[in-house]
Amino acid sequence: MADIAVIALDMDGTLLTSDHVVTPETVDALQQARNRGIEVILVTGRHHMMASPVHQQLALSTPLICANGAYLFDSESAKIVTGTPLLAHQWQQILPLVETFGLDAICHFSEGIGHQPDNAHVAKIKTYLATLPEEQYPNFIEASSLTSLCMTHTPLWKLELTHSSDTPIDAFIAALPDDLNVTLDRTAPNGVEIVNKGNSKGNRLAEWTSSQGFSLEQVMAFGDNRNDISMFTQVGMGVAMGNASVEIQQYADYVTCSNDDSGIAAALHRWVL
Repeated sequence: MADIAVIALDMDGTLLTSDHVVTPETVDALQQARNRGIEVILVTGRHHMMASPVHQQLALSTPLICANGAYLFDSESAKIVTGTPLLAHQWQQILPLVETFGLDAICHFSEGIGHQPDNAHVAKIKTYLATLPEEQYPNFIEASSLTSLCMTHTPLWKLELTHSSDTPIDAFIAALPDDLNVTLDRTAPNGVEIVNKGNSKGNRLAEWTSSQGFSLEQVMAFGDNRNDISMFTQVGMGVAMGNASVEIQQYADYVTCSNDDSGIAAALHRWVL
């Protein structure tokens, strides 16, 4: 394996603990890696407004790979610099099925996070964001109609769908047209995330890595969920968290301890620092 030049980090379940914080041990280990000239980049399913507070906490200068690789957000210019959104004909076929199966939807737009009223998942998100300072609080866009949201706030980068039960999610996936050309990530039993075909964390990371003059063999990627598999299968060193399922761990080269036990710091001290 080549010397590590890039550390790619999933956020939820990986960099962040169950309480949505980064442990001091992990902060210190990442800073030690950066002091050695190693780049650290966040690669997340989150909207950039949800990822930016942690990006700022770690004082990173790299861009953010967001929405499961749908786009690359440059923090210095505060702009999306490249990406592939969902097309109108795709979301126009998806949204009626969302309504049919009674799913809660979160829409990732460039200017904010769209949702309908009484979205249980959004309510949970807002609860743990309550302590953020006003300048870091995401822009939530509420409307009664998902269609009007998507017509007004294009481009649509990602659809995040949830339900209290996994059965409606299963039925929704089964009802999707075969020729829709989207990528589905079942990141939870009662949830699914949809981006345009070809978008993935691994593919966007590969694109950025190449633009910086690094090879994927020089990348160490951490993750815990299905949307991290595309990183594990492309980088030189894929590290699954101890809290990841056995199914996810089998795609990684190594397994570290859990996100609540500073698994990133433990792996960095073992293999990098």
